[in-house]
Amino acid sequence: MNAPERLRVVIIGAGMIGEVHRRAILLAGGELSGVMASSPDRSDQVAASWNTAALHDVEALIAAAPDVVHVCSPNALHGAHVEAALAAGAHVICEKPLSVGTADAARLVTQAASTGKIATVPFVYRFHPLVREVRARVEAGEFGRWQLLHGSYLQDWLLDPSATSWRVDAAKGGALPNFR
Repeated sequence: MNAPERLRVVIIGAGMIGEVHRRAILLAGGELSGVMASSPDRSDQVAASWNTAALHDVEALIAAAPDVVHVCSPNALHGAHVEAALAAGAHVICEKPLSVGTADAARLVTQAASTGKIATVPFVYRFHPLVREVRARVEAGEFGRWQLLHGSYLQDWLLDPSATSWRVDAAKGGALPNFR
């Protein structure tokens, strides 16, 4: 019996979540065939540490002809990166959100459907240990019949007043809605 062919995977975005996706790809038996970071220099640096090819632009991504592209870039870039991945003929796993605008997201959904490729946004908290524990308790009948469960957790990554991130820069992370 022949071993199944390994999927060739490219990651766009080499920050914290890109590293999480890299580990998941390797653990699932995928072949990490390239990374495109925020600049050519950063792509070279990360590619060397991840033992993969550095991709410096979207044209290089398309030329790499990956089976799957993981989009882990800042939110405002998701739409363009998903579009490029689909144009490259790849399936897409895009960190949330798919896009920072509903019209752009709808266009991407249509594009994915027309290519016959899978384009998905993972919601991985369902595999978090605390969530799995709650699920096990529900299945064991510890809580009775539920109508609704609402959960939250605290993060401290911006606790320091001098801390910053692309996530709080509307030009890079996408504008926040005004709920007034």
